[in-house]
Amino acid sequence: MNKTIFITGTNSGFGKSMVELFASNGWNVAGTVRNKSEHPNLFKELLNVKLYELDVTNYLQVEEVAKAVIADFKKIDAVVNNAGYCLIGPTETTTMEQIERQYNTNVFGLMAVTKAFIPHFRENKDGIFINLASASARFNYPFIASYGSSKWAVRGISESLGIELSPFGIEVKTIYPGAHATKIFTKLDQGAIADNPVYIKNYKQYYANFLGAQDAVENVTSPNNIAQEVFKAVTNPKSGKLHIVSGKDAKFLELLKRILSQRAFQKQQAGAILKPISASGAKFFKWIFGSNVEKVETVIPENLTK
Repeated sequence: MNKTIFITGTNSGFGKSMVELFASNGWNVAGTVRNKSEHPNLFKELLNVKLYELDVTNYLQVEEVAKAVIADFKKIDAVVNNAGYCLIGPTETTTMEQIERQYNTNVFGLMAVTKAFIPHFRENKDGIFINLASASARFNYPFIASYGSSKWAVRGISESLGIELSPFGIEVKTIYPGAHATKIFTKLDQGAIADNPVYIKNYKQYYANFLGAQDAVENVTSPNNIAQEVFKAVTNPKSGKLHIVSGKDAKFLELLKRILSQRAFQKQQAGAILKPISASGAKFFKWIFGSNVEKVETVIPENLTK
């Protein structure tokens, strides 16, 4: 009997790559998108993939979809909490409503999906959760305090649940991706408004430097890198690392944080906002990302930086 995996947020990026990889290896895949009508042909060619409509912040819908997936496939072997987005910008100019929405999706939505499948895993005394965090949950960057901290929460949830659910044979593993060529950089929720006087006077130049550094790196790690990491983690649930840092940039910065003092690391990170990225800096990051890369599309409103 083929195994089944449930993956949230599968219309692009990591989620789409995961669906394609698992399906090509004979797994049944239950994927989700927020609005199926916007993706009428998604995975139509993959007969072992079924798509469900799901907004992870709608807790009633989460429960209903989990029940439907279990009814359709009988036994679920793995759940990947992938759905999420990035809120970016100065914290002072970001609204509390934006911060709340960030946590609703990245933290509370993940918890809702996890809670919906725990009883099924517990009854089967088997199952694995894979939680997609971020390298920013190992060392956070400026201007993503809300996004990064939501991913730190994912890290904490994973560590606790890994212990809490171990008596029932349930595994919990966490992936911490560095920069990858996903759609996340085209769907940024901006916590900055161009005509805000506080932004103009205090943050615009620093934020422009930060965004310019992101825009200067054209090619970053391919999303299929994370799909491969998830596949290895799922197919060997009882072995391997529980916390997996992925991407050469993420591994480099984690090493740097271990080597440097806390203040030295903070100073090094602050350099990314105090002045524009240099040509040598851009070249260094091009070298860091290596060969398994794809072009990354970053959408930056010009009125925030000009």
